[in-house]
Amino acid sequence: MKTFINFLDKNLFNISYFFLLGFFISSFTTPLSIFLGNKFGIIDIPKKGERNKLHTNPIPRSGGISIFITLIILFLTLKKFNRQFSGIIVGATLLFFGLLLDDKKGLTVRQKFGIQFLSAFIAILTGTQFRQITIPISNTPINLGIFGAVFTAIWIVGLINAINIIDGLDGLAAGVSLISSFFLSITAMYKGHYNTALLLIGLCGAVLAFLIYNFHPARVFLGDSGAGLLGYMLAIISILGAYKTTTLISVALPIFALGIPIIEVFTSILRRMIKGGSPFKYDTDHIHYKLYKKGVPQRTIAIMYYFTTFVLSLIGIFITFGVK
Repeated sequence: MKTFINFLDKNLFNISYFFLLGFFISSFTTPLSIFLGNKFGIIDIPKKGERNKLHTNPIPRSGGISIFITLIILFLTLKKFNRQFSGIIVGATLLFFGLLLDDKKGLTVRQKFGIQFLSAFIAILTGTQFRQITIPISNTPINLGIFGAVFTAIWIVGLINAINIIDGLDGLAAGVSLISSFFLSITAMYKGHYNTALLLIGLCGAVLAFLIYNFHPARVFLGDSGAGLLGYMLAIISILGAYKTTTLISVALPIFALGIPIIEVFTSILRRMIKGGSPFKYDTDHIHYKLYKKGVPQRTIAIMYYFTTFVLSLIGIFITFGVK
């Protein structure tokens, strides 16, 4: 706890600066993303009988443009140009433009997964991956070898799709990502990881500004590019954090903070397989859709998800702070 207090004391100005920088940039780039979405036809147009369409008017699904621009500026402001951070930027850029193409024209499931795994492996090859774990109590380190890269790729692609899955109602994915980023930043500060903490704080500011336009009634959607990018960054940052410690318990916070989207991924795959269909086939049987079909307003559902994420994150914080 002393390390955490010292970090806050010494870096309060920079923490405030990065939060306001993210908020300020996103405040300008979000209207820009709306303009570009309308100009280039990156629009979610509801059609009669189409799945997942709860809105009745065409809405730009180009919010990822705002998140991407803000993230790049935050990275540049950090001035962390080593091999690892460069790999993260390249992977994020590839993912963003690939999924933006999906938002514009639509890609096959195979094409989307190809882009996601490629972006994940770029990060892995430049140094971002789980390398070993230490079993609690015995403190015996286990080198993961090639399994570390495989697990890392699955973790990254899993969270990309997890955030995308809950991006079905206005403000849902953005709000959950905001709360998760905030708690991940607290743990980064506690562990003394300066750059990771500042990047997360900047992301908090960016998503908060975006939520002004994305909360119900939304004027812009994240789209696959925005939701995927948020999932990618949360996955990457939680790996940087596993928090550069190696105990199994050290990943407790990202697992708890992202509990809702992680559960949605597993239940969706299981549900679709039980029905005899493809685990990758879209449906409207997610928890938030079921609540909406029962008459729960979108804003109420979003707030319920925010509160649940907040509580789960607190549990993860208590577990993580107990790791020595």
